[in-house]
Amino acid sequence: MSPTSCFRFFDLPAELRTHILSNLLIFRDGIVLHHTIIYWPNSIYEKVTFLQIFLVNIQMYQEASAILYGQNHFVLNGQSHRLPGQLTKPGGFLSAQGQDARRRVQTLHLYLTRVGGEFENTLAPSISDMILSGSLRKLKIFLGPPNLPLRGVSHPNKDMMARPPFQALLNLLSDPDLRHVELYVWRIHWAVFCPFHKEIEATTKGETPRETVDGYGLTSVTNCNEWIQLDWKAMVNMFGISERIMKIKEADY
Repeated sequence: MSPTSCFRFFDLPAELRTHILSNLLIFRDGIVLHHTIIYWPNSIYEKVTFLQIFLVNIQMYQEASAILYGQNHFVLNGQSHRLPGQLTKPGGFLSAQGQDARRRVQTLHLYLTRVGGEFENTLAPSISDMILSGSLRKLKIFLGPPNLPLRGVSHPNKDMMARPPFQALLNLLSDPDLRHVELYVWRIHWAVFCPFHKEIEATTKGETPRETVDGYGLTSVTNCNEWIQLDWKAMVNMFGISERIMKIKEADY
């Protein structure tokens, strides 16, 4: 092709355009929110941003954004003491300006060290809005690693599960518009979560996972994967205070 000529991308069949854009915009490890740089699959030296693709024209934006938001899982890391400023500043994912973009996300993975006021006041309302007014249908939440308690401060217990932040988590997990929900804890976690372990698979054949609890109330599970899945429905049934929201089609008559 001559350096002065151009390739008419939109003359290609829609299926072929989708295949090309999918190779550019779908990532096996997901998209970490507040990062906008994507590396080309075949080279770590060339890079392209979402905006460079989106701003080609309206048709490109419609086709590319549908793939980006619909076929990737987005990773929101809330494991620091405070949410990263890039998420909450004007134009960030959790800002008012980011509302339209986050409502298009269909799959979200959320990592939390603690379920506190910031989750209750910022994350939970934003994620609920992504479900109710947006496209979010698949949610995975990962809790851990836990912070060690200060001397004289109790570790999480059943009473703490009744407090507003944890109730906000249970309400979020049981939202009826979510089609797929999973909850995990790190292999070192508070003992209050132990009754809700789903089956733990051993990483070493012929050996069973082993659980030990220390003086802080921390459980350590060895010979298992880093993350252990919990039965969140059982947690909602035991600790949930608010009434469960139910779709009309789910009701029994």
